Amino acid sequence: MFWYLLKRFFFLFDPETAHYLSMNLLNFGLKIPIVSYFLTKSFQYEHKNLLCKVDGMDFSNPVGLAAGFDKDGRWLRALQTLGFGFVEVGTVTPKAQSGNDKPRLFRLIKDASIINRMGFNNGGVEAIVKKLELFKPHKKIIIGGNIGKNKNTPNDQAVKII
Repeated sequence: MFWYLLKRFFFLFDPETAHYLSMNLLNFGLKIPIVSYFLTKSFQYEHKNLLCKVDGMDFSNPVGLAAGFDKDGRWLRALQTLGFGFVEVGTVTPKAQSGNDKPRLFRLIKDASIINRMGFNNGGVEAIVKKLELFKPHKKIIIGGNIGKNKNTPNDQAVKII
């Protein structure tokens, strides 16, 4: 019943607002020690059978989060608390950009899916580098990055460093 009500609450908002609201509330909750404790106990599970090695990198578990969810590395601690073994931030562009006009995230309720037409909204590479430098993981997690070109960069210039 709790999860049903929580879903109903977040469905009162457009998908993009619900995304930011839910993750910001989770981040806030993690600042409360008892909430942080119970979330950690509920979502983190360690077992030797979950350990895996890929291309010389040791993963605590094979469950990761692809780019697009946390474009700017805002919620790395929260995602780590939720038990992800790796997180890919981005898509990050050389310079900050606002992305496509809203609405740009759409729920397909019948298909239990979403359509993402965000357009690489992000704070730019310098901003994410600062966030990554400040991130202090409480356990091992691999952070990857997805990079893309700015919207106003011509395709033939995309490989050049700006």
